[in-house]
Amino acid sequence: MIVTIALNPSINKLAVIDGLEVNSINNVQDYRICLGESTIYSAYTTKILQGEPYVLGFIGGIGGRYIKNFMEKSRIKSDMVFNLGESKSIYKIVDSINGTETTLLDNGLRVDERDTKNFKHKLQNHIKDAKVMIIGGELPKGTDFSLVEDIITLAKKNNLKIISAMKGQELRKSLSLNPYGVKVSKDTIAELKIFDSLEEDTNYIIKELYKILVNNRIHYMVYDAFDEGIYVISKSKICKVICDECIDISDGLGASDSLVGAFAVSIERKYEQEKMAKLIMATNISVKNSKHPNICSRKDIDFYYNKVKIVEIMNKKQGYIQ
Repeated sequence: MIVTIALNPSINKLAVIDGLEVNSINNVQDYRICLGESTIYSAYTTKILQGEPYVLGFIGGIGGRYIKNFMEKSRIKSDMVFNLGESKSIYKIVDSINGTETTLLDNGLRVDERDTKNFKHKLQNHIKDAKVMIIGGELPKGTDFSLVEDIITLAKKNNLKIISAMKGQELRKSLSLNPYGVKVSKDTIAELKIFDSLEEDTNYIIKELYKILVNNRIHYMVYDAFDEGIYVISKSKICKVICDECIDISDGLGASDSLVGAFAVSIERKYEQEKMAKLIMATNISVKNSKHPNICSRKDIDFYYNKVKIVEIMNKKQGYIQ
């Protein structure tokens, strides 16, 4: 079983308006609601790869019920702490005439001591049969990094292999806890403070990530470099995987979270690094190429698994890793 911690899952709402007028009534021409970025996407891909995910976290309000319903429809087991507040919501208002996009961000519910205690109790009950844990997202209001420390300490006591897919400063802090795996993406790497400019070339970034991996005794690190491909780094080898075919990115929401599910399944099944890299990339592409409301299917992942390829392998024997 793969325990997936979704600390502060969100929903995305999109409304299309023809000519937005302030201080007036605007008719919505099109409307969409979907699951926002969170490790619930990781649980989804774990499920379709025939793994066994179990999701724990905090939800609340109407958005929380939508998230719960999504997991039930996807046959993902969960035991969430339901809060009286409203789950994190991201509202986008698109003006189709003027071409503007307005975003309203509601950071969501506030967790109290009782909620945290309830969560830890649930975690204690469900962690015993697990082999891997994914922890990701952002901390909800009312908590601090000590919650992450407590989760990881409990996981290590039960001999789980931990994958950190955190965001913000929690990503950087989690490295010192020596997780088994870490997922970093192009939009979160700045938090690691390994360079002064976002214009640093990819080779420099990979070398710095390798140093972080070695210094923090991390077994695997996945770097999602978006259009440049995906890198899977270990102490002995660095694999870069790409897809030659031009991919039509229909949506892409949840793609970076979804690949973490493939990462976790690969670790649980002890896949070799090259196979892990190809499965991660195939999952990422499958989600990017999907169209709402679909995410991706096992058939999609299998198709792209045979399309992606390892284009660069650096290892100690070749002398590329210093």
